[in-house]
Amino acid sequence: MVSRIEPEKPDEEIDFHEPLDVIDVRELRSLKPIYEVQLAGIPDAPLHGKEFSISIGQVLGRALMESTLSGFSLVDVALVRADCSNATWVDARIVRTRFDGCKLTGFDARGGELRDVVFNECKMSDTFMVESKLTRVRFDGCKISGLDLCDSKVNSVAIRGCDARNLRLMGAKIELLDLRGSMIEGIAIDPGSVGGVIIDPMQSCAIASALGARVMDLHE
Repeated sequence: MVSRIEPEKPDEEIDFHEPLDVIDVRELRSLKPIYEVQLAGIPDAPLHGKEFSISIGQVLGRALMESTLSGFSLVDVALVRADCSNATWVDARIVRTRFDGCKLTGFDARGGELRDVVFNECKMSDTFMVESKLTRVRFDGCKISGLDLCDSKVNSVAIRGCDARNLRLMGAKIELLDLRGSMIEGIAIDPGSVGGVIIDPMQSCAIASALGARVMDLHE
């Protein structure tokens, strides 16, 4: 039996059903840390800055779309149907955070640390997480074709029921990567990393092809 990868949930004292103070992104005069708020609205121009952080809160809509936030920190945050397309969060720290029904096409989180993070039914094709560290991270029912995890440290990641075609794992150090139930055709992976990957029988052809083997019917 393989242990289920279960990201730690936000602090039990946090109740997102309680009303949060709402901040319209257009009201932000500086990118200072914000706490216990709901960030919403459409910015006049994409957010740009360093060391911005959101703790114990929610993000809705297009507040962070196309944002460039170096060293961005999200801790105990729920992003609900948020559009973060083409956002660049280099060296981000994302902890105990959940993305539900979000759009992250072209999302760039290279060099980041993701710990206890859930991506649920998100559209995030061509996402870059190269040279990142991922611990207890789940992708459930997501469209993540072209996800790039090259040179990353994959401590414990589950990609379940996803369109994960053309997944890039070259140079990644993989301790545990559960791919069962996902489409993984076109996967790129180093032979020495396969030992940390869990697949189902239907995925064996994709792995064999990635390693250079030719899969042929017995009668061909």
